Amino acid sequence: MRMTSLFVGAGVFAACAGAPGACGAADNCSGHYVNAGSRSVSISSDPAEPSHVMIGECQSGLCIRRDSDGDEMTTRTARTPGEYLGTWKVVSGTGKYARATRSGWFRPTRTDGEIVVGEWGGDCR
Repeated sequence: MRMTSLFVGAGVFAACAGAPGACGAADNCSGHYVNAGSRSVSISSDPAEPSHVMIGECQSGLCIRRDSDGDEMTTRTARTPGEYLGTWKVVSGTGKYARATRSGWFRPTRTDGEIVVGEWGGDCR
């Protein structure tokens, strides 16, 4: 069942990546994520975005993800217990993300044990 949820999440990624703007809020960036235990994948709805696909790890509210060039972006997430919507903010980065000031919101859309599929949006200028 957990693998099924992971594949369902991957299908959501594919649908949203192929239709930018169809899956996110009215922000200047949006996308989807899958967290499986401490592992994390984030995919932007904009295939031209340098951070289109980022893979890494999340623990204790910090996510460190790398793009295909090996540049890293570290985000801090926060969500009040019982609240559906959370927030994220870039706190550090390397390479092209060294001066990133991105921030926004996230919300889980499906959970199955340690697997969480969700969507995100925000300001990525």
